[in-house]
Amino acid sequence: MPSLIGRAAALALLACAVFSGITAAQEPAFRRVQLSHGISLEIPSHWTVLSSETRKNLSAVGQAIAENSGTELPAGRKEPLLAVNAVPSPTGATIRVSVTSPPDYTQADLAATKTAELKDLESEMLRTFRKMEAAGGPKIIQAQPFRIERFNNQLTLVMPYVRAGINGPSPWQVVQYKIPRPTYLLELTLSHRQSDAALWAPILERVKRSIQF
Repeated sequence: MPSLIGRAAALALLACAVFSGITAAQEPAFRRVQLSHGISLEIPSHWTVLSSETRKNLSAVGQAIAENSGTELPAGRKEPLLAVNAVPSPTGATIRVSVTSPPDYTQADLAATKTAELKDLESEMLRTFRKMEAAGGPKIIQAQPFRIERFNNQLTLVMPYVRAGINGPSPWQVVQYKIPRPTYLLELTLSHRQSDAALWAPILERVKRSIQF
C-alpha cells in the first residue's frame, strides 16, 4: 500500500494538473528556438513569432525615436534576433532578444560596478527615457532599482522599469537583462501587462530560465 506521504504527493500533483489544465495528451507548452551566436531559449509554443521585417520595423522605430530626441546611440551594431508576442491580440506580454556587437562593457566592468554607480545609471536612463518620451517614446511611470545578478553563471545588468500601457489603462512591467559576452552584448527584454501579472509573470520567468548562450 502506498505510504501516506506518497499518496499526498500524488494528490498534490493531480491538483496542480487540474488547476493548470495540464493533461498527458497535450502538446508541449514550450519549444526551443535556436538563434545566431549560439543563443537559444524556450518560448510558449502558441505565441506569435514576429517576422524579420517586423523586427526590423521595431528596430527602426527605436532608432528614429532616439535620433529625434537627440539621444546618442551606442557605437555597436544592434541586431534584433527574436520578437515574440503573447496571444490573444492585443498582446499582454512580449519577449525580445537582440545582440549588439561589439559589447559596450565587459564582465570585468560589471564586477567592478558599485551600488552608487548603478544609482547614477538608473538616473541617467530615466533622463534619457524622458527625452525619448517627448519624441514619441513610451511614457515611463517608474524606474526601479537597477542591479547586477548572475545569469547562466555570467554577470548581468538588470534594468527593470514600469511604463504606461499602449492598448489599455494597465501599466506594463519591463525587465531588461544585459549580458556582456566576449564579442557581443546579449539583451533579453521581458515585459507584461501588470493587471495580468499572475498569468504572464510565471511564463516569462520560465522563458528567462531557459536561455542558453
